[in-house]
Amino acid sequence: MKKTYLLLALNLVLFNVMYAQIKWGIGAGPHNTTVIEKNRVQGWDQQYKGNFTPLGGFHAGIFSEINISKNTNWALQPALLYTNKGRKFSKSYDSTKSFINDTSAINASWKINYLELPVNLIYRIPLTEKVRFILGGGPYVSLQLNSKTTYEILNASGEREAFNDKMATGDAVNTYQKLHWGINALAGLDFNDRLLFTANYSRSMSDFYTAGYGGSFKHQLWGGTVVIWLTASKTTKIKASQKDSDGDGVPDKSDKCPAEMGTAATSGCPDTDGDGIPDNEDKCPGVAGISGLLGCPAPDRDKDGVADDKDKCPDVAGTAKYNGCPVPDSDGDGIADDKDNCLDIAGTAKYNGCPAPDTDGDGIDDDNDKCPLKAGAKANNGCPDIAKDMIDDINKAARSILFDVSSDNIKASSYSALDKLAEILQSDAEMKLDIEGHTDNTGSVRLNQVLSGRRALAIKNYLVKKGIATERLTALGFGSEHPIASNSTEEGRSKNRRVAFKVKY
Repeated sequence: MKKTYLLLALNLVLFNVMYAQIKWGIGAGPHNTTVIEKNRVQGWDQQYKGNFTPLGGFHAGIFSEINISKNTNWALQPALLYTNKGRKFSKSYDSTKSFINDTSAINASWKINYLELPVNLIYRIPLTEKVRFILGGGPYVSLQLNSKTTYEILNASGEREAFNDKMATGDAVNTYQKLHWGINALAGLDFNDRLLFTANYSRSMSDFYTAGYGGSFKHQLWGGTVVIWLTASKTTKIKASQKDSDGDGVPDKSDKCPAEMGTAATSGCPDTDGDGIPDNEDKCPGVAGISGLLGCPAPDRDKDGVADDKDKCPDVAGTAKYNGCPVPDSDGDGIADDKDNCLDIAGTAKYNGCPAPDTDGDGIDDDNDKCPLKAGAKANNGCPDIAKDMIDDINKAARSILFDVSSDNIKASSYSALDKLAEILQSDAEMKLDIEGHTDNTGSVRLNQVLSGRRALAIKNYLVKKGIATERLTALGFGSEHPIASNSTEEGRSKNRRVAFKVKY
């Protein structure tokens, strides 16, 4: 399968060379190669890695270039190259402690020769009429041709021993792969379509060697190449009538601005604002306009983006949807129709132009209704009147609540009255209750204030335990601030020591 792929690739290159569809040439250059080796050998980085150095070499072969875009900026550049790669090793030893007799130094090199097929996608950037900058990259495939290892061993007495080994090829351990692949990149200059100079880099992506101690082995190459094109590309054979100096796709013979890139719509001249009027005829080249005003935009007095000749309200800013006029407000509620959900009824912004809802239908909208879910009277802010018999029951309960002397402890005889009060509150979930504690003027003002507040809070806590939500209850202590009788008599003081309830919504 690998040989078949290589033969197909070779055929592609030779086909282009033989029939000169685009252009072909020969090239060569020097390079330095090294090996990127990664392994888990103990002490590798400290004892061995630094002793490997690049190996110099060269590459040479046949180059081809195939245009793939109309403006000739993009091209494929396949080649068939003879390339050698590898690395060198050099290490000195203390001959009295050397692991091989009295060895004082070892010099070695590994050199592998390949037949390589790189296929680069390149982009040409014109610098002058005859010079173009070339930038490209792509994959390559390498077929190993032959290889050898050279060793030189020096001992302490100056004796030298040298020998060569042929490197084994295959898929087994300690062998070199017959075929591997990688990527390459290049940058350089092309002179007059005849001479190409590039700097090259390549790196193998698959391992070219399988070691017994594991690891990965990748070639890396830095070099330069000189290519002599033996045939000119078709771009140099274009007739003068088809020449396009500025590369804008408009031939010079039809291009009114042959030295500047333009468009076919403007006869090859530039059109910066894209309004179809070339810059050399456009009085406003930086702003899109119309031909009747020599490339300048139509006036827009109200600055709403709608030109006066299309604006039905040229002196009032509006929108294109309404031909330059402001968005209408049919019901006059200050909310434009395109945001108003009730076009014919005045409303508020809060409800997207609709009137505030009246959920309970009592004629008082929810925003002003303190009982929006229960129909009521305007005089009660939308809440229903509280029945007289309910108020009587509540006041009766208040009169029945007693506490231990100077304490907030509720007497057991008061429990039935509080239970009745809890039932009344449970019958209407929207009803709320203010619990007020009052005292006579006996004792200090501060103690009376604290005691009245604690007694009101004790009643609240009792009702909460009976299932009344705490947010429906408010406990307030007024001390002796609000007497209902004279504090100069015992009868009056007795009336002033009380608990009062106020029901509300």
